[in-house]
Amino acid sequence: MRILYFYQIKTNLEESMSGKYFIFLTFLITVVLSNFQTAFAQKEYISTGTYDLMVPPSMSMAEAEKYVCDRARDSAVMRVFPQRLNTEIQTWISQGKVATNAFSTTELIGEWLGDLKDPQITVLSNKPYTLRCKVKGKVREKIKDGVQLEVKTLYCPALACELEQFNDGQSLYLSIASSKTGYISVFLDDMTNVFQLLPYTEEREQGIEQVNIERNKAYIFFSKEDAPENKRHLVNELQLFAEKPGVELASLIVLFSETPFNSPLVQETQAGEYFDEAEYIGYTMPDSATSESFNNWLLRLRQNNPKLQAVRKMITIKR
Repeated sequence: MRILYFYQIKTNLEESMSGKYFIFLTFLITVVLSNFQTAFAQKEYISTGTYDLMVPPSMSMAEAEKYVCDRARDSAVMRVFPQRLNTEIQTWISQGKVATNAFSTTELIGEWLGDLKDPQITVLSNKPYTLRCKVKGKVREKIKDGVQLEVKTLYCPALACELEQFNDGQSLYLSIASSKTGYISVFLDDMTNVFQLLPYTEEREQGIEQVNIERNKAYIFFSKEDAPENKRHLVNELQLFAEKPGVELASLIVLFSETPFNSPLVQETQAGEYFDEAEYIGYTMPDSATSESFNNWLLRLRQNNPKLQAVRKMITIKR
């Protein structure tokens, strides 16, 4: 089941270049992205996983499909790399007696690189409503990365406005901070196509492939007022719209590397396939690539660029 998302992305350019962006997206995430770093080529494995979920009444269909497929990917990782049990024991003296307490946690020691085929979601039962997801993809051992990357979604251009559950018509801003200096790109993926949102459109037209960020500094993107004065005309501001009543799921993908990396091949999107251009005069859409092409590029990039991190940020839109 595909969930449709109706996006309107406004652009504040110089008066002579004033324009707007409009996206009508279908979001279903198929790639679980995680941080990694290695100084040598890590061995990769192909694995499959299955997970069943009895959907609770409080969970939307989009959230259920995401959850069941994420757990299926975890299952595929654990087939190759079992969970690690971490136990912490605390000891203290109370009233002359020695007391101890143990805390145990588990963690995945492997990571999911990406899907090799689309997840297969089937309905096992209608009463109670139960879903099954089967996945097939590449996994490898997780290596701890020394870079801390913080990504927050906001409804206003301030860190106090952090939000993941948006209402129809709200603006979207993105806060990104890194413990090291590096380069970032931001994308929206709808499983069929991937739209590049950062660098901004005019920056990409100038040949800029990533945005350089400094260490220990919080940046707010898609906000004209937070951009340097000489770059405010470049900013594309975003506003979120749901395609139909209910709760819908969307995803942003943030790529970070301490060194520059190549961009995927993107092309001009045919806006007329997504909305009535006569009704939305002056609107267009960001450049895009097919999800298959993008995911193949990302897999190669992660294999060849040991300092690349990929963070997925999920949001919902309620109408």
